[in-house]
Amino acid sequence: MVDNISGGCLCGAVTYSVENKFSAFHFCHCEQCRKISGSSHASNLFAKVDAIEWFSGLDNIKRFDYPNRGFTKAFCGECGSGVPFVSLSGKVLLVPAGSLNESPHLLPEDNIFWVERASWFDKGIYAECFDGFPE
Repeated sequence: MVDNISGGCLCGAVTYSVENKFSAFHFCHCEQCRKISGSSHASNLFAKVDAIEWFSGLDNIKRFDYPNRGFTKAFCGECGSGVPFVSLSGKVLLVPAGSLNESPHLLPEDNIFWVERASWFDKGIYAECFDGFPE
C-alpha cells in the first residue's frame, strides 16, 4: 500500500492527495524561482506524473509557462498559492512543498543554482528567530 499525503491551496479551493514517494526534493535559488515564488527560493518535490489525485479545484488552477523556457508556475486562481503541475515535457509532477498538509518522507537534498541566491539570503539564515512577530 502506498502512503499518501494531502495538500492544497491556502483558501481550500484546490485540494489533492499525492503519493509520498518523491524522487527528488530541491531548494532552487535561481532568479526565476525567486521571482515566481516571491521568496528566497522555491521548495519543489518531484514525483511520477500519475502520483496525484485531485479532489477539488482543478478548474480553479491557473498556469503560467515562461516564454521560451521550460519554466512553469501553477497556482490557485483565488488565493494565488502554488499547486502541483506536470512539467512541460510531461515527464514529471512538480509539487510545491509548501502546498503539502503533512511532511514528505524525503528531506531536502540540495540547494540548486546556489550562485544565483539572493544577496540577503545568507544573512537571513543567521537572523534572530521568534515564534511569532517580534515584540
